[in-house]
Amino acid sequence: MSYRHLLSDRCDIYHVKKEQAPETKYGVPAADLQPLRTYGETPDHVDVPCYFAEKNQSLVQKDPEQVIYHSYLVHFPRDADVRLHDQVVWNGIGYTLQKPRNIKDHHWEVLAVRDEKL
Repeated sequence: MSYRHLLSDRCDIYHVKKEQAPETKYGVPAADLQPLRTYGETPDHVDVPCYFAEKNQSLVQKDPEQVIYHSYLVHFPRDADVRLHDQVVWNGIGYTLQKPRNIKDHHWEVLAVRDEKL
């Protein structure tokens, strides 16, 4: 059985588009503010083979609602175009990718996280 057959999940990848903050906030010039992260309407890559393995899940009581923190270790084939802060949509839920790790020039491992108010 090949490695590609083990990648049983499929996801859509949206590459991050950094935009400059439009105006000064709290006296800090717009050029010095952290860029805003936005994503396109349509995915940059559709139906990418991958494998999601749950790593951690926690539910935290905040004021006034609960927040779920969820992370997965995601495996991608070597030819997949995955980047820092990309967004992947798997089973209708969006996750933000952390820094991809190249594993022996064979495949990518990336931590995908989400935090959502319930």
